[in-house]
Amino acid sequence: MSKTIQFTYNDVDYTLEYTRKTLEKMEADGIVLADMNKKPVTILPKLFEYAFYAHHKRIKKAEVDNIFHLFTNKNDMYNKLSEMATDTLNTLFEEDNSKNAISWKASF
Repeated sequence: MSKTIQFTYNDVDYTLEYTRKTLEKMEADGIVLADMNKKPVTILPKLFEYAFYAHHKRIKKAEVDNIFHLFTNKNDMYNKLSEMATDTLNTLFEEDNSKNAISWKASF
């Protein structure tokens, strides 16, 4: 089950979530999840911004920035966003256990 963060701002309900498409966009835009601990000042606002894409794609960056600055406990927010992004990334490596799953082998 996908992890989310919910909050209300200016009477609008928001759900922050990552999808595989979100992670693809982050990667295409040069955001490297492996850099989360090395560059938290750069990565945290980006993690927050990209978490809007799954459900609130049309929100303006200035609005996201304003919301971000109003959030309390940014350290915990960073940890939760990192966990959410990592969990989504890990879904890429889950095994398909269906009857149509394809097994393979290498010849080297």
